[in-house]
Amino acid sequence: MAKVYLIDMDGTLTKNVCWTEEECLNAEPSQEVIDKVNSLAGRYWIIIWTARQDELIPATIKWLRKHNVYYHAISNIKIPAGVGYVDDHAITINDFLKGGERR
Repeated sequence: MAKVYLIDMDGTLTKNVCWTEEECLNAEPSQEVIDKVNSLAGRYWIIIWTARQDELIPATIKWLRKHNVYYHAISNIKIPAGVGYVDDHAITINDFLKGGERR
């Protein structure tokens, strides 16, 4: 079974938190995190997981495409992750960038 990473948007893939369509479309990317996610996309399932409301998902997808983020699915419903959640409240961004899984 393939391992799954759930990657958060706000404060993880983006440097700021977004609660409006304009903020979502113009969020500053965290390029180092994007590069790491893209490097894992061939070996793991990448699911973008966000707390953004349903009406912000189209803007979120546009942002992901604009910044060439590779992923397999997107959800704003918390689902099980085989490896762990990568956001500012689970696996730290620094540990993720260093290649560490939750121990």
